Amino acid sequence: MSRDLMNGALVRQLVRDAYRDVPPTTRAVAERLYTPDELEGVPDRAVERALGVANHLRYAAIEPGETVLDIGCGGGIDTVIAARRVGPTGEVVALDFLPEMLERTAKVVAEAGLANVRLLEGEMEAIPLPDDHVDLIVSNGVINLSARKARVMAECARVLRAGGRLCVSDLTVEQDDLPPEILTQPAAWAGCVAGALSEGAFVHKLEKAGFHDVRVVHREPLSIDDCALYPLFSDEVITLMRELIPAERHRDVAVAVVVTATLGAT
Repeated sequence: MSRDLMNGALVRQLVRDAYRDVPPTTRAVAERLYTPDELEGVPDRAVERALGVANHLRYAAIEPGETVLDIGCGGGIDTVIAARRVGPTGEVVALDFLPEMLERTAKVVAEAGLANVRLLEGEMEAIPLPDDHVDLIVSNGVINLSARKARVMAECARVLRAGGRLCVSDLTVEQDDLPPEILTQPAAWAGCVAGALSEGAFVHKLEKAGFHDVRVVHREPLSIDDCALYPLFSDEVITLMRELIPAERHRDVAVAVVVTATLGAT
């Protein structure tokens, strides 16, 4: 199974298998990305299943009354924070293609006492929403999980209203930065590293999808030790990283970025 030959069906099954049974052991991830104030009132079951790579919501400028689409809602931590920011007159649509993840988000939303979240099962390559439906799209370490990233970005453009915004975080890896022995590991795909684009390619794909004013507003290196916080990275992959990546690069095997963009008027 090579990086170039992995098709969408294989990637979806790989992600399904990896994320279905993620253990509640990632509180350290949440505490690395969010401040105590940001986590205040977020149910523990969401904090303990945090799998994001950056805190994109700091840059999302969420306004009360907006409709926000959270692509890949996962354990629900970003859905809860966003739902509180849009308030009772707004709505967060929590999208995930795994029923198990939607069930977790539903429990978190109920525990948080939120009535402005709509759960939606579907794939990010074919978002089950009408055109021109949302004001803002957010996602956290999710787009890299797709083998069809250009399609995902086109779908984002389709469901956004003209002038709508996108604020996503993901990992970027420059070409040839990682050895093929790592890139072909399924756990590296599940961890968003093997499927990662370069920063330039990520920006270019968004521009081709019709987004304007595309900006990388945050960059943070991801070390091997950071990767080890995520149960998606197997012990085998972490060991390979330590053995095959030069020691001077152990502190920056990838870069977590936050990217903002605006959809131009059609």
